[in-house]
Parts: sequence; C-alpha cells; structure tokens
Amino acid sequence: MSSRREEALKSAREELSAPDREAHLVMAVRFLDAAESDTGENRERLADWYSVHFPELVEEVGRGNLPGVLERGVRRSELDGFSSLAEGSTGSELTDREAEVLRSAVERVNSAADDIQRIERFVESEAPELMPSLSRLLGPVLAARVVSEAGGLEKLARMPSSTVQVLGAEEALFRHLHGDGTSPKHGVLFHHEFVEGLPEENRGKMARFLANKAVIAARVDHYGDGDKGPELHEEAQSRFRELNER
Repeated sequence: MSSRREEALKSAREELSAPDREAHLVMAVRFLDAAESDTGENRERLADWYSVHFPELVEEVGRGNLPGVLERGVRRSELDGFSSLAEGSTGSELTDREAEVLRSAVERVNSAADDIQRIERFVESEAPELMPSLSRLLGPVLAARVVSEAGGLEKLARMPSSTVQVLGAEEALFRHLHGDGTSPKHGVLFHHEFVEGLPEENRGKMARFLANKAVIAARVDHYGDGDKGPELHEEAQSRFRELNER
C-alpha cells in the first residue's frame, strides 16, 4: 500500500466521529456473534448430512474440521489420505446431483467462516483504538461484546459493576428473580480466560473482580484519562493467580 493511500485512510479514520466508530464496532460484534451461531449450526447440519455418505470421515476428523477437509472434494474417491477409511465405509454412494449440492453446502460453510474471520479481524483492530484500556483488560472481541451488551461505552462507564458482571445472562437473572433457578455468577465475562480457566467455585469471584475493573477501564476510555489497560490487566492476572492457588 502506498504511503499516500495510508495517509488518506488514516485521515478518513480520524475524521469519523468516535460515536459512529463505536456504533460500527457494536454492530460488527453483534453480526459476528450471530454469524458464529449460524455457522456452527450449519457445520453440525453438514456433518449430519455428510455422514450419510462417509460417516467414518466425520468420526475421524471431527465435525469442526470437516468443512475444511471437504474443500478437496466430497466423494470418498476424491479424498486422498483417507482411502483405507473409504474402502470400508458403510455410507451410501453419491449421485452427481447429491455431490453437486453437497459441494455447494461445503462452500457456503467455508465462505461463512472466512467472513467471520474478516469481521473478527476488524473488531480486533478497531476495539483497541476506541477503548484501549478495556481491550487490554478483556481482549478486543470480549471488550466489544461487553460494550454491546451494555448499550455503549458511556453506559458501561456509568453502570454498577454488579450489573456488568451478569451482562449477557439476563434470561437466567430474570428466571432467578421469579423464583426459578439460582442467581447467575457471570454472563459474557465467562469467556475471559481468567474466568473460564478457574474452578467453578471461584469463577464468580473472578467475574466480579473483572466487572469492577471493566467499569474503571470504560471510564478511563470514555472520559479520556489515558490508557490504564496494562495496569488493570496485571491486577486481574494477579487476582487470577491468587484464586487459582486456593
């Protein structure tokens, strides 16, 4: 890319207002979540469908890896490296029409996966520019998800940490408030490595700590008080180690 084009892109980005950029980021991560859900379901459907032809391959490579393997071809005879499995397969043969429509399904799943990666790269590059402290604390994608669940960075900055802790778990909280089930200990924050990596009994404590730090990070990012991401992340890491040693 030429230096002139780089300067033009930089200038255009700087001219775009922060609220507009935040709106794009929020919409992107919402689209990302929906796309991941849809693609996951289609990947499962594809595996079920392909099992009619070559169930042994699905078992061998796993459902998640199947679409990538099938880029080489959908017929057993087209899949080099799996000839021994193919020889003893209990699946039915494919007609030309069946093979054609299966190829289309494989292309659709793989194309959707490529789109997801592009959107994810956008979020990963955009979030640290708009919310550096929060992105360093939570990771760019999770930071964008938390902001999305909160309804914006400003709302997150004004939100009680107890509310932030259960963002994304509103249905479970609603059931609890109506006497059905226990109170949720975390929402989307569960996907942070410091929460997910702990024994179940300590995850709520870590989520509470992260929620508190996330509010601080959001205030720093929204009100323009520098970048405290490294400091907040170090505090969270220290808390994680403390809980992990118990």
